[in-house]
Amino acid sequence: MSVHGLVLQHFRCHKQLNLKFGASAFEAAAQVTVVVGNNAVGKTSVIEALSLLSTGESFRAERDEDMIAFGQELARVKTKVGEDELEVVLTRGVLQGKAVQRKHYFVNGTRRRKKDFLGHFTTVVFRPEDMRLIEGSPTRRRQFIDTILAVVHPHYGTSLTTYENALKRRNKLIDQVRDGNMPKTVLNYWTQLLLKHGQLIQEHRRQFFSQFSTAEFPLQFRVEYVPSVVSEERFLQYAEKEIAAGHTLIGSHKDDFLVNFLSTANDDWIDVSQFGSRGQQRLAVLWLKLSELQYVEQHMGLRPLLLLDDILSELDREHRKQVEELLNERQAVVTTTEDSVAEDLRQRIPNLQLIQL
Repeated sequence: MSVHGLVLQHFRCHKQLNLKFGASAFEAAAQVTVVVGNNAVGKTSVIEALSLLSTGESFRAERDEDMIAFGQELARVKTKVGEDELEVVLTRGVLQGKAVQRKHYFVNGTRRRKKDFLGHFTTVVFRPEDMRLIEGSPTRRRQFIDTILAVVHPHYGTSLTTYENALKRRNKLIDQVRDGNMPKTVLNYWTQLLLKHGQLIQEHRRQFFSQFSTAEFPLQFRVEYVPSVVSEERFLQYAEKEIAAGHTLIGSHKDDFLVNFLSTANDDWIDVSQFGSRGQQRLAVLWLKLSELQYVEQHMGLRPLLLLDDILSELDREHRKQVEELLNERQAVVTTTEDSVAEDLRQRIPNLQLIQL
């Protein structure tokens, strides 16, 4: 799978941007493309657009319309992957005075549903924010899992959306039950939805972690999945506590995971977020990203496009070298504000393309 370029129209700060990953449309795509530029020139928007074409969602926009340039009705993002042309069109929900969908997906000019759009193109994104994956919030770690699984298994994404909508509805009803405005029985239907889809979500998460990387690293890592188990018995057990609290207390929205490393001092597995050094935590993040790459390749039969958004400047020489080894094995787009990073990569990686924004 080779990505040949990217076209942006009214996307973020880009009125019109046409990038070619290679000298011409007839030349093989560059193995590594480095996009260099100052802050606020739209480098991260390039990474965001490529990820959007892969996952159907933005990794940073709270609302789809946030990706549309100010004063514009719509934005377009397009790429060519192999022989397929993929496009996402974003709107504010209204075009020429008529209500429309906010997001439209196209494959070779034909409109597709999101679940049929996914799977043509895969990416793995590594951002400075990911360096907080280990010591950050459980929400950040669940997003890491969900982004991968929704692309690899489209029905997972469908179940996740259904679960989240049911959770919002159930929480509102719990509030009304607590205030005496609704009987407890109004929760039954939504509880059953959480049971059905929560169990599917948790089964996929278990399988995901069971297949994590066994690659050699300076430290040996493993993941401990910590689910908030979804079962009929637990919902009955927590029924009165939920009404008192005013929201749902158990379920896959409470799941988390820990990354442990093997201590050479006593052969014990130790939580890297609690007892690991800053360097060990960063190494654990690299391990998670490598595991993500291998999982996607194994299950989709596609080698993902690696997207590194100004991450190399965040790493010391030892960790940067490990990332550079990944760049020698696959196509990648790298952004940086530092000319020295680009020059260093040019000396180490063949077939490198440099783009100045």
